[in-house]
Amino acid sequence: MKTFFMTQWYGAESYFEKNLKPTFYFCLAFFGIMIVLNTLLFLSDPTLSQSYFNELQSLFNQKEFLDGTGIDLWFGIFLNNIIASGISSLLGVIPFLFLPLFSLASNAIIIGLIGAVYQTNGIGWFAFLVGVLPHGMIEIPALVLGVTLGVHLCLKLSKTILRRSLKGELKQAAIGCLRIYLLWLIPLFFLAAFIETFMTPILFNAVAPV
Repeated sequence: MKTFFMTQWYGAESYFEKNLKPTFYFCLAFFGIMIVLNTLLFLSDPTLSQSYFNELQSLFNQKEFLDGTGIDLWFGIFLNNIIASGISSLLGVIPFLFLPLFSLASNAIIIGLIGAVYQTNGIGWFAFLVGVLPHGMIEIPALVLGVTLGVHLCLKLSKTILRRSLKGELKQAAIGCLRIYLLWLIPLFFLAAFIETFMTPILFNAVAPV
């Protein structure tokens, strides 16, 4: 079993290094730029930003798992993240459109909106970063990696349809992406959900203005 696991792990690592690293860094840069642009956009119109923020809160309130505590909340956040990331990756099976990037953009919009509202309401950037970074340092790379898998699959499928790919290239991409999702993304989201549930609230409450 250990030999099998290590074989799969090295296979995932090798595929990432050879095929996914440039796409990952592109998606990470795209995500960062989108966050900055959306933050500036929402800061320019605080009234509209607050309206969107209220709508966002309403959507979050509809997620029943957020009403839980402890292990229930941890598992709810974890399950929500792996499902959302899985959908982002699977959107890559639709050729030519690169739909996973829209998923990444929507998350950047949410982060930019929350950051802008926190600033205009006097909570401040430091409290915002404390509320995001402890789990975000793990969750954000995992989120970007999930989108990277979808973008990569979309590219390989599009090349296959256009008959510009090598024989077996799409199959190798599917296997490589599945390995990375199972061996990297799921553990990363598991750890990020733990931090978000049990550590982030304590740190945020310690620095947020009363």
